[in-house]
Amino acid sequence: MNNSQNLITSKNFSQFNSHQFYDIFKAILADQLNEEQIINFLLELNNHNLPANAFVGAVKALKEEMITINAPINCLDLCGTGGDQLNTLNISSATCFVVAGAKICVAKHGNKAISSKSGSADIFFELGIKISDTKNIIENNLLEKNLAFLFAVDFHPALKKLAPIRKKLQQPTIFNYLGPLLSPANCSLQLIGTSRYDTMSKIANVLAQDSKNHAYIVHGFDGMDEITLTNKSYLLEVVNGKISQEIIINPQDFGFELVNIKELQGFDPKNNAQKLLALLNGEKSPYRDIVILNSAFAFLLSKKVVNITEGIKLAEKIIDQKIALAVLNNLQNNI
Repeated sequence: MNNSQNLITSKNFSQFNSHQFYDIFKAILADQLNEEQIINFLLELNNHNLPANAFVGAVKALKEEMITINAPINCLDLCGTGGDQLNTLNISSATCFVVAGAKICVAKHGNKAISSKSGSADIFFELGIKISDTKNIIENNLLEKNLAFLFAVDFHPALKKLAPIRKKLQQPTIFNYLGPLLSPANCSLQLIGTSRYDTMSKIANVLAQDSKNHAYIVHGFDGMDEITLTNKSYLLEVVNGKISQEIIINPQDFGFELVNIKELQGFDPKNNAQKLLALLNGEKSPYRDIVILNSAFAFLLSKKVVNITEGIKLAEKIIDQKIALAVLNNLQNNI
């Protein structure tokens, strides 16, 4: 029995340090553990409420297997964990076009729908934007068009073999919350949404391991993995290796009316793409408002503005002057 197998059988996961978890995840990725051992390990992590050290160890192991790209300094990723079961329109995807319209480089990391009706990859496909796995095309798009989509499956081949196991479990595991921490562009700026409140500090703890990271981690009172418009949201900031005190975002403080979740719900990728195009063409709606609010926080994070009010005005300008639409059209014409 190797060291990793010994670690798993102890099941004293609440006492494990990040190095011990790293050893287990490395063993999983190296096919040194069988399916039953992996399933038992993942379920035991759930029973231990996903220890913070497991996040650190898992991210380190997975990053060593990850295919990376070279992104400009101060490139931003807008990525959520998914899994909020709210079936909303594609909020972070729409926000990408607005943020890129402000000349901020956006490396959008994402996947196809898992628990929702339309994931970020689905919406980019539906919009007619070619998703490439060629590094120089992606890197050129980041430099010349300020936006590229990084399809998770193309950059994390080590995770492909775990897909059948995760499907067999039929419940979320730690892997459901690691995506935003595994940007192939290694973005130092991140606006991360999580569908589970108690993972906020765990995600923040991973990011705080590297002092160059500057991130906002957000979670809506309604469970949304975005800054929501139906209620208030929590926000944690990570900067200079430190985690700030949690703050509460109230959309009403910035002039927005609270809305019913039904006004933000989407359907299939075709419908969601139509709604996104209508938004970028200037249609007023709660969808527009939530994208503006999230964009404003992305602008503040990127130091494009000095406060959220200024960020809201900039987002409105970028949409109303069809600058965000031009970003999308430019990507649609990509060869």
